[in-house]
Amino acid sequence: MYLHRLGTASFIACLTLSVSGCGEVDDSVPNQSAAARAIAEKVRIEVEKDRLKRLAPRLASAIQSAEAAPTAARLAPVSAEEQSVKATRPADELYAANCSSCHGATGAGDGPLSAGLTPTPAKHADGNYMNALSNEHLFKVVKEGGAAVGKSATMAPWGTSMSDEEIMGLVAHMRGLANPPYDGPMP
Repeated sequence: MYLHRLGTASFIACLTLSVSGCGEVDDSVPNQSAAARAIAEKVRIEVEKDRLKRLAPRLASAIQSAEAAPTAARLAPVSAEEQSVKATRPADELYAANCSSCHGATGAGDGPLSAGLTPTPAKHADGNYMNALSNEHLFKVVKEGGAAVGKSATMAPWGTSMSDEEIMGLVAHMRGLANPPYDGPMP
């Protein structure tokens, strides 16, 4: 009888260790039957299912909180065709949608949001200022934001929502706004 209890206690101890993740299959148990291993596997599966059931509501709540956050990224559904061919949006449309609210439609620094900004937004139409800046500098400002080049942190980074090709297109668009005209190398 004592030997039977010792065998049962050993089995339960091994089963507990296996279920808690302290070992997958314990081949060191001599003469462990296939039935005992099958039972241990069923228990492990049930424990894992129970753990997932307990975690699911917490995970769902965390996802809902993240989605409700004002800074949550909103991704539009992308078709398989769009995924295989990356479309570059026209620079003038990108400028109108993302830049003109601060820099103005013509790059004069007079967008509707510019009045409340200190310092005021750069005037892309001012060729005397813009023409002295390199294409690489302008690319970095658009991609990484103003703070990346020691300018105002209110100039947002666009590198997560625009491709490098689109940013280069924006740099070329800004070059076209400059007066006097930019005569250096185009991006």
